[in-house]
Amino acid sequence: MLVRVSFALLATATAALAAPAATPAPDREALRQYCTGDYLSYCSDYAADTPEVKACFKQNKAKLSPDCRAAIASYTKAQKRG
Repeated sequence: MLVRVSFALLATATAALAAPAATPAPDREALRQYCTGDYLSYCSDYAADTPEVKACFKQNKAKLSPDCRAAIASYTKAQKRG
């Protein structure tokens, strides 16, 4: 259940939130796979789907793992295409 909650938070925390349902599954899976640890380390104090989570990820961008930053970039790019 924590992974599901974490994924919901990560999806919200990215820069592009326009159409989460339109995001291709591989991009969403990459967020879950590569950013859950970063969420738990830096942003787990915040509830899902809140502006605080998005702000937390932005504030901690330099601390995020390279894989998480790449997954967020991919997700953001997919949102702009969608």
